[in-house]
Amino acid sequence: MLVIFLITLLFTTHGLAAGETGEYLKYQEPQPPASSWLAASGYIVSLVLTFLLVLGLAYFTSRFLAQRINGSTGLNSGKIHATLSLGANRAVYVVEIAGKFMVLGVTEHSISLLKEITALEDIEQLKVPMNNNLPPEQFENVFHRQLNSLKQLNKRFPAAFGSDTRELNEKEHENDIRKR
Repeated sequence: MLVIFLITLLFTTHGLAAGETGEYLKYQEPQPPASSWLAASGYIVSLVLTFLLVLGLAYFTSRFLAQRINGSTGLNSGKIHATLSLGANRAVYVVEIAGKFMVLGVTEHSISLLKEITALEDIEQLKVPMNNNLPPEQFENVFHRQLNSLKQLNKRFPAAFGSDTRELNEKEHENDIRKR
């Protein structure tokens, strides 16, 4: 009995002491954990390394996909030698693909082979860049340069354009006479 009395007395005095001071049920704000500059700098370094890893993976993935796409098409040797715009969404291109030279008509909805160039003299002439001495500052100069380019293409490949060069030359001559 004495033991029970002592145990009861021990627990009740502790409870009475807490109840008298009012500290037993008082709310306390949680304290934030102490952070050090080492923990903060480690966090920043891990963020930078993660960012660099993502950038590296994106770079190597894009290079890998580009090689696969270029390798599957086989157009690594393609080159555009001449371009002539014929209006909105219409143009004539002279291209070299896989060692073949072709004149292509391109519209918004289709690409048509106009002619394959096989004559060696025409191919050599295509490889030499055209010299247009008109400066590109004014619209008139740009127009004349495009017109001269079209005339040169027409002279080089009359069968591709299906034109009668004699009729064109006569109309050209008539226009020159009218201008004078």
